[in-house]
Amino acid sequence: MPLSNCARCKQMFNKIGKAICPECEPAEEADYAKVRAIIDLDPNLNMEQAAEQAGVEIWVVNRMIDSGIITTVTASEKVYCGKCGAPAISMSKRLCEACLDRLNLEVAEAQRSLRQEKAPAPPQKSPPRMHVRRTVEEKWQR
Repeated sequence: MPLSNCARCKQMFNKIGKAICPECEPAEEADYAKVRAIIDLDPNLNMEQAAEQAGVEIWVVNRMIDSGIITTVTASEKVYCGKCGAPAISMSKRLCEACLDRLNLEVAEAQRSLRQEKAPAPPQKSPPRMHVRRTVEEKWQR
């Protein structure tokens, strides 16, 4: 069970996916509805203006933007890949399928090379051991 502090009330709770505890969830949804309504009316507002017009604290709007709940791109606008310019998979990924595949291959290769660097060197063969008894006998014969 991962524990976390609620982003609103700072109380510790059992985190299941959201940064908000169950007690603060209704207030968070109400704030989201207010901010979303203001942004839908005027998408050119900055963070401070949206918070002021919605009647919520600026840190609430900032947290919503940081967590990806609120985005500045509307669904009607197309999002393009940041690497090649092709249509992106989604607003949050901002990569096309081909660039995402290439990136995954690069990450896998980097992980593979790191594992090889950290792999222990094979043990070196020690010189063949002589039997103690034979060594002692040879010394006595001299």
